[in-house]
Amino acid sequence: MSGYPRTKIASGGPYEEVVGYSRVVVAGPLAFVAGTTASSDGSPIPETCEEQTRQTVEIMRKKLAVAGFSLSEVVRVRMFVVDIKRDWPVVSKVMNEYFAEIRPVMTMVQVAGLIDDAMLIEIEMDAVRQ
Repeated sequence: MSGYPRTKIASGGPYEEVVGYSRVVVAGPLAFVAGTTASSDGSPIPETCEEQTRQTVEIMRKKLAVAGFSLSEVVRVRMFVVDIKRDWPVVSKVMNEYFAEIRPVMTMVQVAGLIDDAMLIEIEMDAVRQ
């Protein structure tokens, strides 16, 4: 990636300054969106995984737009859920609403927990400018 300037975009979330990361980093034609939860822009965390998934994707969509990208340019999605057997159907439903035509590669894995017990899902995305 040498030769490409890096553009860093924050979301104003509570952990970015503490940990030292950016919500989105753009390098040339690539955009990388950090692990994002429903509260990554300071919003309250909804109760259900379905609502959290939708709110998280919307936060990511807005930050990608700031970087000059759209969801149609997403090529990889990683989802980390705390209860995959319970939540994969609703997560899949929401993701299909956004990505049915785009069809990026996706991975969903179960994790032991997220930084806040109210968080049920965290998502990462990578995009390539078309």
